[in-house]
Amino acid sequence: MSGNSHSAGFVRVDREKATRRSLIERRKELAKEESQRTGRDADLPLIFGSSWGEHRPHNLRAPASVRPPVHRASSKTVGIALPFLAETGPAMDGAFIGPDLLSRGMFSWDPWIAKDARVIRSESMAIIGVKGSGKSMLAKSMATRLCRLHRRIAVPHDPNGEWTRVAEWVGGKTIRLGPGSRHRINFLDPGPRPSILSDDGWEYDVHQFQSQRLQAAVKILRQTTVLPEQEHTVIDLVLQAVRSRHTHVLIQQVYDELMNPTGEFADEIRRDGVGLQHTLRRIVRGDVAGMFDAPTSVGFDLDTPMVTVDTSMIEKASAEARALMRLATNDWIDRSTGASDQARMVIHEEAAVALLTEIASGSGLEQRAADEKVARHKRKSNVYLIHRIADLDALGDVGSALHSQALGLLADCETRVSYAQHPGELDRSAGVLGWNDTLRELVSKQTQGVGLWQIGQSKIAHIRNVVTPEEEAIFSTGGVQ
Repeated sequence: MSGNSHSAGFVRVDREKATRRSLIERRKELAKEESQRTGRDADLPLIFGSSWGEHRPHNLRAPASVRPPVHRASSKTVGIALPFLAETGPAMDGAFIGPDLLSRGMFSWDPWIAKDARVIRSESMAIIGVKGSGKSMLAKSMATRLCRLHRRIAVPHDPNGEWTRVAEWVGGKTIRLGPGSRHRINFLDPGPRPSILSDDGWEYDVHQFQSQRLQAAVKILRQTTVLPEQEHTVIDLVLQAVRSRHTHVLIQQVYDELMNPTGEFADEIRRDGVGLQHTLRRIVRGDVAGMFDAPTSVGFDLDTPMVTVDTSMIEKASAEARALMRLATNDWIDRSTGASDQARMVIHEEAAVALLTEIASGSGLEQRAADEKVARHKRKSNVYLIHRIADLDALGDVGSALHSQALGLLADCETRVSYAQHPGELDRSAGVLGWNDTLRELVSKQTQGVGLWQIGQSKIAHIRNVVTPEEEAIFSTGGVQ
């Protein structure tokens, strides 16, 4: 056996020498032909090595028979062992966003598909970035592409009117609100009745909604979060009186009842409702008149791809008027779509300001957090556009209940996209969003249109949002937001 083995080894060596000689001869022939063609000596190398390298000291080459063992592991395991070099899971379906600068693959997104795949538990997301970083461009490109996948989009508050062209482009509709506009939203409009509610259930729901909205309006106009107990009672009594005579309740009717009460509780309303008279007068006669004191003139079409509310006409109105507008438009969309099971994305521009409005109305963030949990069952995806994490600090002192609720709301958004941050904000953002040193460094060097996606509990993506020239012309408002 050993003799045969040695013979086989000699035969292999002889064959390699023969091959080497034939290659050398062939190279010489090629050199000769080249010399005849060009008229000068050809300088072609005649160096050929063996398959495992030359037999020289320190040649730094090992025999070909030495190979490392193969290691097999799942993409999730490799992604943890080699972060930023290996993808942590399969690619997701949805609207195309752009290339992943970490995995070099193409990235698509649909929050409902991601939830069905159990990548996330909540469809809502937060997009954080300074002005000019590209967060609005991401929101618009994502929204329009999801429209083409039969998702529905709503923008309840568009302070700059920049979503109007976007809605027209996808066949949607824009409603303009403000002084002089022909469109009206009744501040007390309860919206369509859900089919699951009985007559008594609907009556109770409408009364609670209208009572809460009147209380919120008074708190916003007074810039307070507390009403006297007597005024709570007066609001309930006035609503009962008005609803006994009118099918659709308007603030004008409530004001008239306060000024000239009728029925068995007239004396109580007249005595304890003086403060409410003066406060609600601003809505029907004062600086907020003409926006919320008439019947709703527009219907919410559930089948429209995109519905936006242009509130740019009140840009120079009082802070109270703008706060009432945000409250009215958010409620209008929420109540109009509450009975629908369509997948709908609601994009909140200037989300931190909107949250301040809710706090000013006295509801705090508890109701918003509760609505966020209900949204999971209603197939609603709230998208909050925030300039910086520090904006949430304005909602309450650090460590306070309000501040904790604000951070809890952000935590409920299991998809968080971080665009460029101010250098002084990086440490704060890292602490709230759970960045390690590598992620912090990554965000600090991001260019316009590139965002760090934190998806669910473990998935990380570094996405450059790609828009076509046509999309850029539609989305741009003189500068990327």
